Amino acid sequence: MSTSFIPSEDRLDLSFHGDLDLTMSEDVCQVFASIPASLRTCIMDLTGLDRVFDSGLALLWMLNERLKRIGAIVVVLSDHPDIQRRIPLIMSNALNVVPKDSPSARHASLSASVGPRYLPA
Repeated sequence: MSTSFIPSEDRLDLSFHGDLDLTMSEDVCQVFASIPASLRTCIMDLTGLDRVFDSGLALLWMLNERLKRIGAIVVVLSDHPDIQRRIPLIMSNALNVVPKDSPSARHASLSASVGPRYLPA
């Protein structure tokens, strides 16, 4: 996991890579303990995840509860259908966004631009 705090914007960027599971608990707890009360926005980039386990979702929930208490807006970037389905169940205040440059976003826009095809009668 990598973190970046932008004081001028009161924004915290978190990028998760690999497996989201208990192996990330120490990193998440360090972030949890150092979140400033003035934080307004947290962007969680989950596009680099390979696998997501229930223990990892519990870590995100814990982090999100802290962010919710201080009133921060949470934006989750994800292009994985399973993550997109599960995030709203544990993070009711988060905005779930598919990055425009992700493969699933390109596939969806391509399908929409092609539209249905009809065979001649």
